This record gives sequence, C-alpha cells and structure tokens, in this order.
Amino acid sequence: MTTRTTLAELAVKEFHCDAAKISEDCSITELGIDSLGLLEFIFRIEDVFGIQIENSDAEKLKNLNDIANLVDRLRAAATA
Repeated sequence: MTTRTTLAELAVKEFHCDAAKISEDCSITELGIDSLGLLEFIFRIEDVFGIQIENSDAEKLKNLNDIANLVDRLRAAATA
C-alpha cells in the first residue's frame, strides 16, 4: 500500500470524505479538513507512520500530494 493510498484511507475514515473524489492534488479544504482538523490529521499521520512532523513543515501542506511527499521524506530520513 502506498503512502498516498494510506493517507486517502485515513482521510475517508477520519473526515468521512468521498473516496471517489480524492485525488493527489485534492486540497486539504476540498477534503473537508479545516485547520483544527488538519492538526488532528497530522497527529494521526504521525501515529500511523511513526514520524514527527514539525510545525514549519505542516504549515506548507496544501494538498494530499504534499502530505504524502513529506511523509515519504521523513520516513526515508528516519531509516537513513
């Protein structure tokens, strides 16, 4: 399972997003996630992937693809 797939499934589960409408470039607001929801989503992502997302990185997240790229980068750095 890819990072993007896992994130999409989390979004559907946590925010009841329509899975058929989720795409990689889908913005966070299009997913129905507000600023508080994003914070909760980040905590959930950290738990699922075993990573720590810094506030400065979180502020740059605009869409699902941004989140997936960040998660992949942090996971690669953790295993290096």
